[in-house]
Parts: sequence; structure tokens; C-alpha cells
Amino acid sequence: MKQMKYILMAIVGTLFVACMGEDYAEPALEQSPYGNNALTESNLLTIQQLKDKYANIIANSGMVEVEQETQIKGIITGNDIGGNIYNEVSIQDETGALLVCIAQGGLYGPLAVGQEVLIELKGLMIGGYGMQPEIGGVYTNQNTGAQSIGRMSRYLWNTHYKLIGTPNPTKVEEMIEDFDQAQMTNANYLAANCGKIMKIRGVTLKDANGKKVYAPDDGSVSLTANCANRAFTGIDQNSLVLRTSTYADFANTIMPEGEHDIVGIFTRYRNTWQILLRTLDDVREAEPEPTALFEESFLDAERKQGDFTIVNVVMPGDLNYVWNWDSRYGMKASAYLNSTNHATDSWLVSPAIDLSGVSDATLTFSQAFRYGNGAEDLHVYATTEAFDGATIDASKWKELTLDQWPEGTSWTFITSTTSLKDYAGKNGVRIAFRYTSTDKAAATWEIQNVSID
Repeated sequence: MKQMKYILMAIVGTLFVACMGEDYAEPALEQSPYGNNALTESNLLTIQQLKDKYANIIANSGMVEVEQETQIKGIITGNDIGGNIYNEVSIQDETGALLVCIAQGGLYGPLAVGQEVLIELKGLMIGGYGMQPEIGGVYTNQNTGAQSIGRMSRYLWNTHYKLIGTPNPTKVEEMIEDFDQAQMTNANYLAANCGKIMKIRGVTLKDANGKKVYAPDDGSVSLTANCANRAFTGIDQNSLVLRTSTYADFANTIMPEGEHDIVGIFTRYRNTWQILLRTLDDVREAEPEPTALFEESFLDAERKQGDFTIVNVVMPGDLNYVWNWDSRYGMKASAYLNSTNHATDSWLVSPAIDLSGVSDATLTFSQAFRYGNGAEDLHVYATTEAFDGATIDASKWKELTLDQWPEGTSWTFITSTTSLKDYAGKNGVRIAFRYTSTDKAAATWEIQNVSID
């Protein structure tokens, strides 16, 4: 009987499997097993808006709990997959970046590079660690009792984030910006870009000799918090270092000699840039730096306004100028003097630019502004019409549409772009920055790093 019983069980099992058929599919997971799927998008701030809101706290390396419902959304650009970034991830949107600190390992699983994330900030801490903006919890020094921004628990984090879609690493590659060494010590540049994924081109590790490794734990290199800070040839170590943990998977890998392009998360500790490699794939063969069709930084003390021409269409006698060069901020326009707004119309016009050899082109520049009527009084134009250097006929200029304008609530520079495709293949192209104001409102507008690629 027992034998017959087992035979019958086998037959039933076989029939059960057969009933599933080849078309049987495992149930699809409509929701992520990670995070809080109940979160919905509301009260959303850009990362830059969040940083501006808590700018004083971040700048003073303080911290505060977010008490109101506030959300940010961005892309994960760096995590702990290489062991060099510990208990934190970097998140970035189109305006800026910051770090999210979580007392949990294996973050690269749910928070893969390229994963979009929605974060509810109410109940979390925001602050600055060495002026680096961070979201997290409270860290208490066991020796002194002093508190600072630190890691939140994994359980708290799990209720505060929601994954959106699936990871897209290609998107992160597209987000990589070139690090501007000319602005390395610029306080505004530090504040605007710390935490971003960036690339510094053509640099050489000072100590690389074919034998030395990134982060030895043998006493041969001075360590801070179990990390080695490696200098670059020709760059002040107080301004920029490559920071590698002794726990990184590549800590004992020999550093490469010669010039390389270094990609990483560009964090800060006070006024020092600290580049965090995600994996060794971030150390890349040096590529020729792309040559711009036109560029003018407005930060060169010898060139000042460069070959740009200022034309004041409307300027009252009370003002000596509208556009003026400033060694810290570049070209600066303002019609506010002696607590009075003045009505003006002033143009900053480029020299003629040859775009005859290209089929497409993009204008890029950095800008900041505050006060006045905002962007409605600020304009960017282009033309191929003749320009005598002294008069402006606005009807012969076409206004360009920028991808973004500053919020107008801080002096943080942002990078704006606009297409010049309509002018590709043409010679004698000029661009102009037009500043206008009224006796009721006058903004201050700052322009840097103008280029056409």
C-alpha cells in the first residue's frame, strides 16, 4: 500500500507541474520591495532650493531637523559598490547635489547608480559636515558629547524614500560635468557644485611611481579617518585631493602614472575639494579636452571683459556704468545706486564668432542674479547682422531661450545653455546679454564662463 501511495503522489505532482504549462509566469512585482511605496510627490524642492533654504546652517557646519513636509527628487550618482563611499549615497538633480547618510551597508543594491529616488525630508536632519550639505541623523561624539550631522538609521531611511522606475547608469554618465580648475577656490563654485559627479581632466597623481598604492594601511601614509588624501602634481593639496578609504576594494591597487581623467563625487571639507572614486573605472585614460569654438571667462584679471563691447541704449546721468567687470564675479550689471532704482537698457555684446564650420552649436555660461523683476528683465540674444560697436537695433536680434534661469534668491551660480543651431554654418555670429531695469525694480546680474561648443 505504501508503494502505491508514493506512486499516486508522484503522478499527482507530475500532473500539477504539467498544469502550469510553458506559459506559466512568476507573479510580477508591481512595487519595489525597498523603501516606502506609499510616498507621493508633493511639496517638492529642487536640491539647490533646499540648499539655499538651509544655507546658513550648512555653511556653519550645523544641523537642524526638517519640520515641514518637504521632498527632493534626484538620481543616485554614487554609492558604496567600490567600498570607498561608506554609509552614504550622492544624489543629484539638474540644479545641484548633496549626500544622504544612512547607517547601512550594501546600499548599492536598492540605490544603484542611475536610480531615481523621491525622498521625504520631514523628520530627517539636514546640515553641513565641513560645509558639505548632507541629509541624515544626529551623530554624538562619545568623548566630548558634541553633536553634528551624521547617519540616520536604516529603519528610519526605509520610511523616507521611494524608488522611481529602474536604474539608468547612462543618465549618470550624461550628468558628468567638467571640473573648472580656474574656479577651484571660488566660494560660490564650491557651494554650487560640492557633491556633484564631475570630471577633472589631464591630472597626475603626485606620488604615483609604479609602486605606491592608493590607501595603504601600513603607516607609510598619514591617514585621516582611515583615508589617504593623495595630491595632484601642480595643484595645492589644501585645495584638491583624491580621498581613498583603506577599506576601499582598490585601496592596495598601484596608482597609475601619467596624466589621467578622474571622475568621482566631488565633495568638500571646508575649502578643500575631496574627490571620491566610486570604482577604479573612474580613473580613465586622458582624453583631449574639447576645444570650444569661442570662450571668455570674465575671471581673467588681464582680459577683464575680453573682446565684449558694452552699449548703453538707456542710461541716466546718475550712473557711470551698468555693466562693470568684477574680479570675483565676472561681468556684473546693476542699475541700483544710492538706494535708488534707475531705468536702463544696457547690452554686453560679443565679438563676431565664426560658426561656418559646424552643423550645430550650443551657448553655455554661468550666471547668478538677485532682486528686481527677476529673469523677465534679463535677456540673451543672437544675430548675424552687422554691428558697428556703438548702436543697437533690437529688431535685428533674436532672443534665445535658456534651459534654466537662477531662482534669483541667492548668489549661487548656475550653468545655463541654449541652442545656436539656427546660426550653425554661419560666420559673424554675435551673442549679447541684455540688462534692463525700471525706476521701480533693478536686478543685479553676474555672468561668467561664456563658451560656444
